[in-house]
Amino acid sequence: MEQLLQLATNPYFVGSTFFVALGILHFILVFKYPLTARQWKLAEYVWVLLALVSVVGVFEEARILRSMQAVERSEEIAEKKILAVENWFEVYSLYACEEEGALAKAPELCEWVKVKKSELELVLANEEFPADIPSNLLLGLDEITTGIGNPDREIIAGHLNAYYAARKSYLEAVTGSTYTSFSSFLISLAPLFFALAVALKFTKVSGEYRLLRR
Repeated sequence: MEQLLQLATNPYFVGSTFFVALGILHFILVFKYPLTARQWKLAEYVWVLLALVSVVGVFEEARILRSMQAVERSEEIAEKKILAVENWFEVYSLYACEEEGALAKAPELCEWVKVKKSELELVLANEEFPADIPSNLLLGLDEITTGIGNPDREIIAGHLNAYYAARKSYLEAVTGSTYTSFSSFLISLAPLFFALAVALKFTKVSGEYRLLRR
């Protein structure tokens, strides 16, 4: 399959295929065993079918390319959002527990931040990107009444939700950007089928013109 893909992306090979097919089709269908006008009409279906298969291959390549671009975009967003989550925990760890070396300003918040920050670090250290951050990471935050307000709760929730959405998009895009055996075969054949379709179309024009001269 890899060799076929290399040949199909080689312009010299595709061009040679076109000219060789053009010569063979002219020799057989125009001069050796010339087709009738009715048969040339039927040949129309053949070259259209070849062209259609090549177009499907182009669409498949475009779909995979779009998925690859989606992988890059979602990966960038996920990396930014997980960094924002880490920064949020770092800031609140300093604020609630260690600011200016004093005693904890908000003991309840301090304890919660320590536990959740440790959980987050453990997940990120042991899982490859994109890490599956637990959906209950913020569990208990709503019960804390001192040291944090609703706007800051909404900020961390927004960062996490954006990360989950980007992670989901990333995983879906990775699946969509994978070359299956069928898609690789279809994409590899697309340039060759198009070359054959054009060669047959040229031959059809030559054959019909020869019929008109009789």
